[in-house]
Amino acid sequence: MEYLDSSSSTGRADVAAAASASAEGPVGPRAGRPVRRSFSAEEKRRLVAEYDATPRGQKGAMLRRERLYDSHITEWRAAIGAGTLDAPPKRGRPKGSKMTRTPEQARIVELERENAKLRAELEATEQNLAAKDGALEVLGKGVAFLEALSSRNAR
Repeated sequence: MEYLDSSSSTGRADVAAAASASAEGPVGPRAGRPVRRSFSAEEKRRLVAEYDATPRGQKGAMLRRERLYDSHITEWRAAIGAGTLDAPPKRGRPKGSKMTRTPEQARIVELERENAKLRAELEATEQNLAAKDGALEVLGKGVAFLEALSSRNAR
């Protein structure tokens, strides 16, 4: 395999040529990167039909040639069976997101978050207090022991 060093004028020429040839691709630092492929409903139907018509031992070769995974075929076949292949893809925020909440719902979520935070702080404070109470109890027993010793020595 031949490696090109960064000083070579042909090092990234193929990437730059591909980026300049594609007017719809990204501009800037991402210009040389590949763009995600998308398939129309007709292409998906054609590829599923071609996959199904391909003999058993040649299916992998067909997938490699088309640069697909068998999960694509499985997903597209299920969409064809459900009749949702022609439906436009869902975009945007999912249901229940911040944009669809009423002000009251948003306030409830904010208060629940604050409540959970305060409960966690309370739990930490209670644990800290319990540890200090245990230390004070041990210290009190130590002081009582020392007082008992000093009273014996005073006799």
